[in-house]
Amino acid sequence: MFCPKCRAEYREGFVECSDCQIPLVDQIPQEKEGDPDLELVTVLETRDPGILTIAKSLLAEAEIEFMDTAEGLQDFYGVGGLGGFQPLTGPARLQVSVRDEERAKSALQRLENS
Repeated sequence: MFCPKCRAEYREGFVECSDCQIPLVDQIPQEKEGDPDLELVTVLETRDPGILTIAKSLLAEAEIEFMDTAEGLQDFYGVGGLGGFQPLTGPARLQVSVRDEERAKSALQRLENS
């Protein structure tokens, strides 16, 4: 038995996902091509580490999952970031699912107003 949302596997006898509280299914549904949850859009591009930190906080507060494209790259390349700018990759970018784009832009509106 599997949860169709989080894809957790359960033993025989369970009928509901303990995390998602939805009915379990016999097989995990196949992911469709072009799944909006897998398509990412950039909602912020900045060289300022302060703005980046605030933006991450705003997205987390709004419970929006995001990806920081520059996170961990300085460790990978062995080069520190220069004020939010990676010499090899450019400015940091925050990306969210296409489905969360409008909510993310709304949450980040507070950055523009300050």
